[in-house]
Amino acid sequence: MNATYPSKSQASARVRELPVVTATELKNSTAEVIEQVVARRAVAITRHDKPRAVLLSIEEYESLTRQEPDYFAGLMQTYRGMLDRMQGPEQRAAADRLFQATPDELGSAAVWAAQKAREAQT
Repeated sequence: MNATYPSKSQASARVRELPVVTATELKNSTAEVIEQVVARRAVAITRHDKPRAVLLSIEEYESLTRQEPDYFAGLMQTYRGMLDRMQGPEQRAAADRLFQATPDELGSAAVWAAQKAREAQT
């Protein structure tokens, strides 16, 4: 139970650093595996020499989940700001013009955008 995951795996470096427990060992020695998890904060559970899951201690789980609200709150604030900018009067007017444009107007706009993109590259 104290082996580490073989480095030839395609698992991430963090998973390769974890102690390894096979699925069979977990099934046959659950209490001992739980003690190892508590002592080491996490173990990789393998099946046929490939990592299939990570078993975390409650402390590690709580540490990881405590970090999420701050991250997601910042992400949500960024998203709301983008959404507000996208729903302003200028953007609504542009969307209305787009949906009312004729095929010739759309073609001209595409040519203009391609020319601008080419100019930006040079």
